Amino acid sequence: MKKLFHIAVTLCSAVIAVFFLLYAGPQLMTMQTGPEPLKPEQSFADAAGTYISYEAAYPVAFWAEEYYSGDPDRIKTSGYVIYDVNRDAFVCILIPKEKDQDFDRLLRGMALAAEMRADRDMSPILVNGSLTLASQEQAGNVMDALEESKILEQYIEFMDSDTYMKSYFGEDEYGKVLRNMCQKLLDGEHQSEWYVLEQGNIGSLGTGEIWICILTALLNVLIFLFSLFGLLKGNQTETSQTPAASGSAMERFLAEQRFYAKDWCTFNLNRGYRLASMSVVVTLAIFVAIGIFVKAADRLVPFYIPAGLLFGELVALLFWFSQSNRSKPEKILKKIEKYLAKELPDASMRNAFIEEFVNTEQSWSFCEKTKEGMLWGKTGERFWSIFLWNGRVTIVDVSQLKEVQTETISGTVNSGAVRVHYVSYAANFYYQEDMPKRKPDKTVSFNVEDRLGFFMSLVHRRVGDSITITCK
Repeated sequence: MKKLFHIAVTLCSAVIAVFFLLYAGPQLMTMQTGPEPLKPEQSFADAAGTYISYEAAYPVAFWAEEYYSGDPDRIKTSGYVIYDVNRDAFVCILIPKEKDQDFDRLLRGMALAAEMRADRDMSPILVNGSLTLASQEQAGNVMDALEESKILEQYIEFMDSDTYMKSYFGEDEYGKVLRNMCQKLLDGEHQSEWYVLEQGNIGSLGTGEIWICILTALLNVLIFLFSLFGLLKGNQTETSQTPAASGSAMERFLAEQRFYAKDWCTFNLNRGYRLASMSVVVTLAIFVAIGIFVKAADRLVPFYIPAGLLFGELVALLFWFSQSNRSKPEKILKKIEKYLAKELPDASMRNAFIEEFVNTEQSWSFCEKTKEGMLWGKTGERFWSIFLWNGRVTIVDVSQLKEVQTETISGTVNSGAVRVHYVSYAANFYYQEDMPKRKPDKTVSFNVEDRLGFFMSLVHRRVGDSITITCK
């Protein structure tokens, strides 16, 4: 499974990285070089598709381009119709609602009398983005916005009043430009093509979308390199770490522990592969579902898919590193040596245990492996051993044993807002003492009842009726 997983990850990460680098890479390079100012001799059609900076000086109408999903009264993107004096044409500016204060200020100033405009900040607003041809729906929104423009309404209303017409449309440069524009609209002069300049957009991608695509591509480049390294490393021939039968008792003991430790690590890593894969697939599916739910199908590839991949892969890496950190056989062996020394501090007794362990036949061994953990050991003549996946060791000295008691432990624990029910099966060992004890001297817990049953059958074979065996 390890090799197949690395092959699949290597291929998938390579495809994802190449796709998003090609998809957003050119826009990133354009963004890094910066926008080019729109030249006076350039028409909007000539500049279409390029990254430009444009000074919007005459906003004359407004419309709501996009609302937040589920909230029809809350505008997400505002649209402004801008009159361009040099080109005698209109262009449309799209900008997030929370950033359109300057446009709103300038639009309100256009509707004021000349003497009031003189006291206001009427500076043009710089917009960076790419010009794109407006869709049919956008063109319809622009026409409707122009027809409902307050400036055009005022022009029509003041046509019979020389005083108002002079005050609003004749005394300053703004008024003269607006008068010329309104007259052309009333004469029926309309554009055949409308161009849209969306703040921050380069091509068809926004700045945030470009960075999400690039970050997704870079993360997949790293995943590709690490996965390829793991694949090549896995193809190398591993030298056997199992000593010959003539090795020392300690070498043979550690070799047997290494066998079980590697078995647990392999099992744990395979679980890590599954969790990592599921986290990417599930997270991606959630993001795609959100995009469809909010009716943003046009943003699936620019935003929702790369964001889902980025978040899902980060979660997968957390899963993977967590499982990988707990799946190192040598690390488990070091802990076993440490806990064995604490369990049997006397060196001669520890050596006696090791000697008996390696000479005890495999028919006296037991093992339990579940997703919660793994344990293994042997029931020797004098020592019964239990080794855990986290390196902890329990040694039962049969020469001191008085009673073995089994019990089923169940209960519930709080896991966040959910109460989780658990069941485990324990064997409690009581040593010979003059005073009876309430707590056992040693305890070993199993997650599967049959595994406890198998262990107790080995115990009964060893001691027969010489030691009391009860069930609590």
